[in-house]
Amino acid sequence: MLGVNNHGQTIVLACAFLSKEMTEWIIWMFEEFKKAMPGGEPKTIITDQDAAMTRAISIAFPTTFHRLCIWHITSKFSVKLPHSAYKEYWREFQKAIWDTDNKDEFDAKWNIVVTKAGLTDHP
Repeated sequence: MLGVNNHGQTIVLACAFLSKEMTEWIIWMFEEFKKAMPGGEPKTIITDQDAAMTRAISIAFPTTFHRLCIWHITSKFSVKLPHSAYKEYWREFQKAIWDTDNKDEFDAKWNIVVTKAGLTDHP
């Protein structure tokens, strides 16, 4: 687990070697983290789209905001979109991600570009 200190620097908070990413094992890891780092739950946890991790966060840290890593999201664009659509819509996806000031504005821009790119039926 990584964190950010009051100087904006990335720091290592904890690490664990798990042979499989299973919800039960990840919950165990989080419970051990809570024992070692008392003082409340993290405000936000950013992860990839691992289902076991998502479930474990909701169980071990029910008040923590879980967000998906922007790198993991954007790295899938070129895979999910046909090459011609990727070239055409990449800039619009970028604008939706980086040039919005609030959730409503983001949702509106995101939904427009997803519809234009023909991705409304993709998970």
